[in-house]
Amino acid sequence: MAKAQAIQPGYCVAVHLLPETAPEDCYIGIVEAVDDYGMLINLVHWDDKLDMVGGYTESLFIPWMNLNSILVSTEVQPSRRFMTDRARKWKSQIEAMYGKENSSTKKK
Repeated sequence: MAKAQAIQPGYCVAVHLLPETAPEDCYIGIVEAVDDYGMLINLVHWDDKLDMVGGYTESLFIPWMNLNSILVSTEVQPSRRFMTDRARKWKSQIEAMYGKENSSTKKK
């Protein structure tokens, strides 16, 4: 279990949840709040055309007990590179490990 002190508001994160915890297994966002029970992240939408965060969507509370793994970018690390490159690659790698296709390409 991650310690609340290790994750701080303002950090960029890519989280991998335990199976069947939420509609998707991986989420990318910015930490809004942290407590002993989990963390609240503001999910981000990346605009490929603008090559920047295109906006924030809803927030998601993640209990520590539902967290499988997390990739973190602190305030001293370049958040743009994390969001544009590393977090999305990590999410794709996690999905490939578990045999999931990219959620944006799934047909509903």
